[in-house]
Amino acid sequence: MALEQLGQDSGLDLIELLSRVEGDYELLRDIFEIFNEEFPKSYRILTAALASNDLKQVQFSAHTLKGMFSSLSFVRASACARRIELMARVEQRDGIDEEVACLEQTAYIAQASLQKACLAVSW
Repeated sequence: MALEQLGQDSGLDLIELLSRVEGDYELLRDIFEIFNEEFPKSYRILTAALASNDLKQVQFSAHTLKGMFSSLSFVRASACARRIELMARVEQRDGIDEEVACLEQTAYIAQASLQKACLAVSW
């Protein structure tokens, strides 16, 4: 399976990501390591805010995650974060739990796909 196909199937736009880092796999690895450290923390903040019905914090956390996902070209996860951000902004609680579940699933799928792609180029 080509690297491009691996990315497309997971919501990772690998071609865009490699373009962003201008083919610098060392930079990509550094960004990915930061993501691996920061995503779980940011996700916990989002879910805690949701559990306490703090929609301002949900909006802020979703915005942070959207930026994180966008920087790694996690297209589907970024779209989920964007929807959560917008829902929280207008205080639409209905359906937000499903979007958070979607965000978690799509983020982990894209993360695993990027990990596989990175292993394929043996950095």
